[in-house]
Amino acid sequence: MFHLDARDRAILLVLQRESRLSYAEIGSRVGLSPAAVHDRVKKLERRGVIKAYKIQVDPEALGLKLTAFVSIRLDNNSTVREIQPNLEQLHQIEEMHSIAGETDILLKVRTTDTKTLETLIYRIKCVPGVARITSTIVLSTALEGRPLVPSECGAQAVSD
Repeated sequence: MFHLDARDRAILLVLQRESRLSYAEIGSRVGLSPAAVHDRVKKLERRGVIKAYKIQVDPEALGLKLTAFVSIRLDNNSTVREIQPNLEQLHQIEEMHSIAGETDILLKVRTTDTKTLETLIYRIKCVPGVARITSTIVLSTALEGRPLVPSECGAQAVSD
């Protein structure tokens, strides 16, 4: 176990907002030298706190103007693990979550239009083990890809 102090949390927030900044620029924002920032970032990477560096692409710039959430209820003989490989092949699925409640899987999907969404839903219905599907079309998005704010309590116990 190791502790995330205030500077580690500050570095994480800066990197989530602007991951291309130099260590010197991050250091000036969090009050550390570039070398100290480098050491802390490498430690956070080794510990698995920082998993990857990614870019955020505007879906509409790629023609993906429709976002929807698709809820899947599995039949009694199927598991999420069994059908997951079939769903992973559908490139319109951006996120897949196994959930508790009335449904078993929640998907976030992006398509070009309602016709493409309809085709996707049909393909999902054809996956063995899928019993029922409901979908919700997103009208607008207020928050997405928001940086995670490490809490002082929750960030205290990060394991190796």
